[in-house]
Formats: sequence, C-alpha cells, structure tokens
Amino acid sequence: MWAILALIAFLAGQVYLFRSLGKVDSLLARQEEPEEKEVLSLAFADPAAAEQMARLLAEFSRENPDVEMVLHTDPAVQEAVYEGRAAVGFLPGNGRSLHGLSSCAVELAGLAAQQVIWKTGLQSDCAAAFLRYLRQSGGNSL
Repeated sequence: MWAILALIAFLAGQVYLFRSLGKVDSLLARQEEPEEKEVLSLAFADPAAAEQMARLLAEFSRENPDVEMVLHTDPAVQEAVYEGRAAVGFLPGNGRSLHGLSSCAVELAGLAAQQVIWKTGLQSDCAAAFLRYLRQSGGNSL
C-alpha cells in the first residue's frame, strides 16, 4: 500500500515538474525571440547632407526604436525612391521630381535647403512616421 502511495506521489511530482519546466521553456523562448524592426531606407544625393542630419536622425531613432534606418548615398535618388530601393530621398536644392513621386523643399537648422521626395500614395508606417517627424522638426510644409 505504501509503495502505491509513494508511486502516485512520485508521478504527481514528475507531472508538476514537467509542467513547470514547460512554462519556463515557453517563457525563455518568448524572451529569445528578437523584435522585428521596420526598415526605413533613406537615400541622399550628397553624403554631407546625411552627416548634417545626424542629430535629427538620431532623435528619430530614439523616439522610434522599432525602426531601423539604412542610409545610403545614391546619385540617382529619384530613381531609387521610385523603384522602391529607398522610401525617402534627399536632394540638394529644389528641382523637379519624377512622375509618381511627391516632393517638398525643406529647410532645417544647419542644413542647406533640401528637396525631400517620397513615393506618392501609401507609404510604410515607418516612412509616414519619418515624414511626420521631419515636418514637426521644423521642415516646411511636408
């Protein structure tokens, strides 16, 4: 009789232990899953403009930690934005943009006038957030 009670107690302890370990394993698995970040690709015709915008870009990153920014220089910024290689592009001065692109001239403190371009229509959430941030940071009417 004692042997049967001991066996039942042992099995109950094993079930409890396995359930507890299962909860720990699922908790650890959730903690190890990396958060997916949205990627925001910004193209600059002039690398100096990217350097001058470093403070603004760092502040945007701090306020939007779920967005990973990728900066690159591209002499054909308009084509990069139009083809989707970049979500937002920066050109020096104020020029004409390609059909299908929206643009706006902005002036930010310490930065020569830039033409900001983006694809007309729906943007990704991170591109829309960046354009709003740029507008709030002193850019003219985006």
